[in-house]
Amino acid sequence: MKRFWSIMLLVILCFVSFGIQALYAGEIDLLLEKLVDKGVLTGAEAQQIKYETQETVKKEIATGKYSMLPAWVQNMKLKGDLRLRYQYKHDKYDNDITRDTHVGRIRARLGLEAKINEKLMAGIGIATNKNGDPRSTNITFGAEDGGSSSKFQIRLDYAYAMYDPLPWLRLTGGKMLLKDVLWEPTDLVWDTDITPEGGVIVLSKDVGDKTKLFMNTAVTVQTADTSSNADPIMTYLLQPGATYKFNDNVSLKGAFSYTNFSNVKGTAASTWSGSTNSRVGSNWKYDYRIISPALELSIKEPFKGVGLNVESIRFMGEYVNNLAAPDKNTGFALGFRTGNEKIEKWGDWQLKYIYAMLESDAVMDTTPDSDRYGGKTGIRSHELELQYGLGKNTWLGFDVYRSWNIASTRKAPETLIQVDWNMKF
Repeated sequence: MKRFWSIMLLVILCFVSFGIQALYAGEIDLLLEKLVDKGVLTGAEAQQIKYETQETVKKEIATGKYSMLPAWVQNMKLKGDLRLRYQYKHDKYDNDITRDTHVGRIRARLGLEAKINEKLMAGIGIATNKNGDPRSTNITFGAEDGGSSSKFQIRLDYAYAMYDPLPWLRLTGGKMLLKDVLWEPTDLVWDTDITPEGGVIVLSKDVGDKTKLFMNTAVTVQTADTSSNADPIMTYLLQPGATYKFNDNVSLKGAFSYTNFSNVKGTAASTWSGSTNSRVGSNWKYDYRIISPALELSIKEPFKGVGLNVESIRFMGEYVNNLAAPDKNTGFALGFRTGNEKIEKWGDWQLKYIYAMLESDAVMDTTPDSDRYGGKTGIRSHELELQYGLGKNTWLGFDVYRSWNIASTRKAPETLIQVDWNMKF
């Protein structure tokens, strides 16, 4: 009985300590140590009480029910990441002229999610950025605003509201994260740094225990500038898809996307164009009405039978065809990702390989991955990436691209090597 009341007293003291010291974990540790020293608790019992207390507080904070904190604090989540990069690029031009470039880069992002009520959430994010580039949040050392240790620019990266009025319906509007607009297993068509502006409707429904259906419908604004008598460039997306679980270890996800970039033909090319789409003067020659089927096969513990401890492997494939261009209008990507699902601790790893090909008018040259041959079309490329965990919330990344120009006889091969130190919080 004495032990019971001692434990109850400890729990009460812990919660009082949370309120007085603003959840300072060191107070709990101190109380536990004293009770262990006095023989009231064993070391194992103290660790168990500490864990259970922390989990209870976490649960109450996550649900906004912890009385020691204001509700607005419990309904907000702050997150961010920092990446330091060394990049080497080797270019080869006509007459065997080559150029080697070595640069250092930094990327910093900070995001805030606020739960307005049970069905409504808002997200706001800022990031480093140069002149509003939609496909990059990198800042190059010494190259921004004339160098000389000039100050870097921070810009609004995204700002959106997400509303779930029904279990199978989600509405999102604003400047949105790409993952909330569409599903893509590769970055063949869309660079993952792009944050589309507009609105999206997502429908999702479980059909039995093995199948989940979804439908993404979006309208986004590419440019609203009508000063040249051209209509604004809009994007209309329709993406039906499904996920099917064969068993606990094997699943298949697929989708078929139709994306219409309207009012492109005859409009002056964007500042962020890769200058590789067909032109008439400085204007785009074609519209872009793109169909893109994609598949991803996921297998958990694929090599367990031969004694290899690999958490998962995913095989990815994506095809693209621009129906508005008569030729040079296709592309595809094939690859795999294997290793741990997430990099969470020392020794976790992921290995990814993608082979990609994009003809000149397969997609608009403002959207593909900016690291793959500078985000241009009319290319083919190999990418090999390794990520390795250094500890909790930090990891190293090694990314290598080998790319060629296929739009002309001048292949101009390029090798790009990126070494990243990633940190998230």
